Amino acid sequence: MEQETHQTNDPSFVDVLIKATQKELGDAKSQFNFPMPGEGAKADVLFNSIEVFTSKGIEDTTVQDLLDAANISRRTFYKYFKNKVDVLESIYQMAAELLMIRFKSVQNEAATMSDFIVRCVELYFDYHTHLGPLVRMMTEEARRADSPLATHRATLLQHIVEMFEEKYYEFENINLDPKIYYSLIWMMESASMNLLSKLPCDQAEVDEFKAVMCAITARVAFTDPAQWSSLPKMPLKA
Repeated sequence: MEQETHQTNDPSFVDVLIKATQKELGDAKSQFNFPMPGEGAKADVLFNSIEVFTSKGIEDTTVQDLLDAANISRRTFYKYFKNKVDVLESIYQMAAELLMIRFKSVQNEAATMSDFIVRCVELYFDYHTHLGPLVRMMTEEARRADSPLATHRATLLQHIVEMFEEKYYEFENINLDPKIYYSLIWMMESASMNLLSKLPCDQAEVDEFKAVMCAITARVAFTDPAQWSSLPKMPLKA
């Protein structure tokens, strides 16, 4: 199946993307010893390939494009990767790991389930808007059933659901139907893709979506009736 690719030729988009990715990796490096560009050929290929895939699209990107971007030989490339799809999968896994790192960083700080899930929603939208072009490309690809990224997306969603289940059980000592968490994640994913259909993202619109999703998820996950008045308010129509 020929996929539809969304690409940007605006160098300012790519520049913002690269800087945002550097910041994400930099934060992870300082906190979790995450690999950084310049620390080996494999890391250099992954980092530089982000710009290539985002600028040219997945279909039009060639292995030679990735070699040129990372300034490495074909022999070195094939030491670490089978083909460009292997690189793409590695980038997706890296992005997924960075997202999970951010979720887990607030897992032990939240005082209530609603507080935890609202923080996760905020992190999710901030992460997606910071890395907009990359996330849009990866998510669109991963949502195709025949995509090599589909299984990685399924694994990521499973890990997020398991994290939510663990936290809910910690507060309530019961297990909700996992489809509740999957539904919340699918809803956030769809809202994010809607935002990312128009790049660059308008921060005011991002904040509006974030407020809506925080209000909805907080009401789904709240565990103590006494907390009701402290939940994020449902936004009103302007």
